[in-house]
Amino acid sequence: MKTLLINASPKKGDSASRRLLEIVRQELGESAEQIGLHSEHLSDDHACRFAGTDQWVFFFPLYVDGLPSHLLSCLVDLKAAAPALGPATVYGVVNCGFFEGEQTRFALEVLANWSAAAGLAYGGGLGIGGGGAVRSLPVKTSGPLGPVVRQLKELAGRLREPDGRAETAYANLAFPRALYKAAGEADWRHQIRQNGGRRRDLWNRPDAEA
Repeated sequence: MKTLLINASPKKGDSASRRLLEIVRQELGESAEQIGLHSEHLSDDHACRFAGTDQWVFFFPLYVDGLPSHLLSCLVDLKAAAPALGPATVYGVVNCGFFEGEQTRFALEVLANWSAAAGLAYGGGLGIGGGGAVRSLPVKTSGPLGPVVRQLKELAGRLREPDGRAETAYANLAFPRALYKAAGEADWRHQIRQNGGRRRDLWNRPDAEA
């Protein structure tokens, strides 16, 4: 089976999606290729990379309980091209800033519905919580990132020996929710000061009257 791992994060550099993709790529070895989808449309070069592969695994962050807008645009292009690219099975790995991985369930349902509309099989996926901490934690089957790493290794096993079933799993960090929330809030305060703002600006609302 030839697998294509797709980094569909809007970020071209380091991201949680890229980190998660690398874990799966190391498990699959030479049977997997990878590409980055960071623009609003599918290029001819990207379409060629999809052609001839048996499994497409999309890695992306949760945006407002859905898919990033640029990925939606690419999927529209990919749906039109799908008949010429050959049959494939679609998988999704979605990370979110919420602590609970189940927050990603609607985004995975969107991917499943798109797969059906494009005439492609859907193999399920993995929803990961605590995405804000993924890049800073060591990749080990034990420790805070342990549950995520174990689920990614299990997904890699399914990719090596697919059985046709569509299975979706969710993983959270092995870390207290209250501490994750406190660390995230501290990071927001740090970032807003770095960008010339004040702590109270975190409560500003775009739709509020001046």
